Amino acid sequence: MIPTTEPEARMPWGRTSAVVLVLVLCIALVGGLAWIVLRELDALSRANSDNLQWSLAQADVEFLHFRLELEQARHDPSRLDQVRRRFDIFFSRMATLEKGEVFRTLRADPAYDLPRSHVREFLDQAVPLIDSPDARLAAALPQLAQTAERISEDVRNLSLEGLAAFAQISDSRRTGLIRTLLIIAAVLAGLMAGLVLLSVSFFRLARLSQTRARDLQRTAGRLRTIVETSLDAIVVTDAHGTIREFNPAAQRIFGYSREEARGQNAIDLLFPATMAESLRGGQLRFLDRARAPQAHEKLLEITAVDRLGRQFPAELSIDRAEADSGRLFVAYLRDISRRKAAEEGLTIARDRALAGERAKAEFLAVMSHEMRTPLNGLLGSMQLLRDHHLTEPQSDLLDRMQSSGRLLLGLVNDVLDLAKFEAGKMRPETQPFSLPRLLDGVIETAAPMAEQNRNRLGWRWIGAPSDTVIGDARRLRQVLLNLVGNAVKFTRDGEIEIETEWLKDGRTVEFRVIDDGIGIAEADLERIFQDFETLDSSYARQAGGTGLGLGIARRLAEMLGGEIGAESEPGEGSLFWLRLPLEPTAPPARSLPRQQATRALPAPLDLLLVEDNEINRFVAREMLLADGHRVTEASDGSAGVDWAEKHHFDAILMDISMPVLDGPRATRRIRAGSGPSAQAPIIAVTAHALPEEIARFQDAGMTHYISKPLDREELREVLASATTKEPPASFTSPAKPRQVTLLDTDQIATLWAGLGLEASQHLYHSFLTETDEIVASLADAPPDQPELEIIVHKCAGSCGTFGMVALRRALNRIEMTLKRGQPVPSADLAALADLWARSRQALEAWRHAA
Repeated sequence: MIPTTEPEARMPWGRTSAVVLVLVLCIALVGGLAWIVLRELDALSRANSDNLQWSLAQADVEFLHFRLELEQARHDPSRLDQVRRRFDIFFSRMATLEKGEVFRTLRADPAYDLPRSHVREFLDQAVPLIDSPDARLAAALPQLAQTAERISEDVRNLSLEGLAAFAQISDSRRTGLIRTLLIIAAVLAGLMAGLVLLSVSFFRLARLSQTRARDLQRTAGRLRTIVETSLDAIVVTDAHGTIREFNPAAQRIFGYSREEARGQNAIDLLFPATMAESLRGGQLRFLDRARAPQAHEKLLEITAVDRLGRQFPAELSIDRAEADSGRLFVAYLRDISRRKAAEEGLTIARDRALAGERAKAEFLAVMSHEMRTPLNGLLGSMQLLRDHHLTEPQSDLLDRMQSSGRLLLGLVNDVLDLAKFEAGKMRPETQPFSLPRLLDGVIETAAPMAEQNRNRLGWRWIGAPSDTVIGDARRLRQVLLNLVGNAVKFTRDGEIEIETEWLKDGRTVEFRVIDDGIGIAEADLERIFQDFETLDSSYARQAGGTGLGLGIARRLAEMLGGEIGAESEPGEGSLFWLRLPLEPTAPPARSLPRQQATRALPAPLDLLLVEDNEINRFVAREMLLADGHRVTEASDGSAGVDWAEKHHFDAILMDISMPVLDGPRATRRIRAGSGPSAQAPIIAVTAHALPEEIARFQDAGMTHYISKPLDREELREVLASATTKEPPASFTSPAKPRQVTLLDTDQIATLWAGLGLEASQHLYHSFLTETDEIVASLADAPPDQPELEIIVHKCAGSCGTFGMVALRRALNRIEMTLKRGQPVPSADLAALADLWARSRQALEAWRHAA
């Protein structure tokens, strides 16, 4: 039987013990009070009180006798001895009053002590005269008599006040005695009540013990039923681990009968033999030491074994119990094989779900990014169409195409920003920027849309203005553009203004975007900042949108350590406020990137450009056309072979990875044919090239190679080398070292001119956003990250398109190291952040100067 305790059975005994303790205390209190009463009665029964009153009265009498002898001695000098004797008697009485223990209480009374001190002064003055020779004493008798007469009132007051004080003390003692007797009576009454209560308690205890006995029998029966019907194995062992009880569930789980299990060691019987010693010295070491398990030892997951040798995971719950026969250990064991299998299935399902979520997020981010490239191409091409003569219907159609394209690009950018934020890849920047210039840029960007709705748009300072601050200019611009764009969409023929003000702390700037549009209901002021939330209004339906702009604005504001909110009433316009911590600082010294030395251009060439990517083909074509070359384009290797067999080209620029026919195979076909360009120099255009790949290009018949995206200066050098029959240095030895600038201004200028203002602006901001995140992730990325090569390659291509020469080359070096299967030094990844910061500053300086 499993030992149990019944706290309810002990409760009456506890109450009885408390009653007995109270009675004992009452008896002790009565005894103490009785002793006090006896002591008081004894004190009152003594003659001290009579002696005290007699002494006080006698002192006055003796003083009168002393005065009488003084008078008689003045007429009869032979009575001087009687004077001395009466003085000594009075002196003795006063000494008794001053030093006697019974007078101690009286001496504490000021009314008694003041005359006593006067008498004491008289005695101290009279002692030398009393003890002097008779002649001197006789001469001093008149003086003594006069002095004695003066203090006679003090002696009388001494006696009277003493008697009065003693009367009060006696009354107080009688009152105290009566109070003590009353307390004794009350305690005795309580004692009697306690005895009665104790008798009742004993009677109830007797009846309760019978009830408890019956309850214990019923409880024992229920407990026996619980143990026998439990689905968990219940095993009871003694302090040595010997099994004493083995319930039916244990018999079913382990396959032993109760008789077989009892008397055997639990560790040896229920757990694998190979684990027995480790369990005794580890998880179950408390069994051999017969100590109670600690909290972390009471619940364990352990491997058990049944009679047939089947090992299975089990959950063990164990604790020590006290019984009449000694200490016992009670253990509950549960076979958790099914639960483990279910957990494993859940883990697999969770991993698959997480992988699906990651794949979905990555797909969303990749598709958003990839969609921007063709969108930017479409928008740039539409801008170029403006340079041609269009009919009015064509112009209208182009306007609609551009409007739809810009809307789609905005949606893609919003989704990409949301995906990046949710992935935790957005980090704030801190660098100096001009706040007025940023606000001017916001107004300039939003002005076309404001004009379409016939709105007036502007900004102004409230209070002291400021110029340069430290913060994240790009994210601040994005938030303000979202707020201004939202105000423009819901305002017609109105006014929109940005108010800028430093708050009192001097570290926070509040931006207020105020419009006089349709307004917002108070119930919707918080809802508008939720993702994909749009209000149902005529303007909202006309303006459209995904409802992501304000949600992204709130996320960015919180990331920058600020807050955002709105105030509005329907029909009264709206006020959106943004508070951001910004630190004022002195304007940084600006410097434009150094211009590269211009290499002498080769003579105009007839070139074949084989490239499948339209954007890359556009950039290369514009570079070549700007240098005066004639360019024929082919969109894949097969088309390039066809052109080479029909036309003579001074050189062929051949992409490596292309559909239909890749670059090396196309080169082999050109070399194997008999066309007019069979022997023309063929330049491999590749995003990355390892030495072994360069050898493969050379084996295919290529004479030179150039990294992609194209660097204008390198392109000129390679074309000059290829067309002047110089040795192919690019294949045989590393290129000679030369100063690498941060930015190729000619290349970015060509890109800007080709795409047009609006498309270039979109592409520019998208590039900055993307590269910020990539460089930040690369700085913290482990060198062995699986997708590191893909990220580096992607970033290198973007940097090359925007003319960031130094950053693109640093990324290419990292990519080549990864392609070789070598680890990338962490310092190389960390250095990208500084190089990107300098390159970005150069790009922004060029853009502002342009």
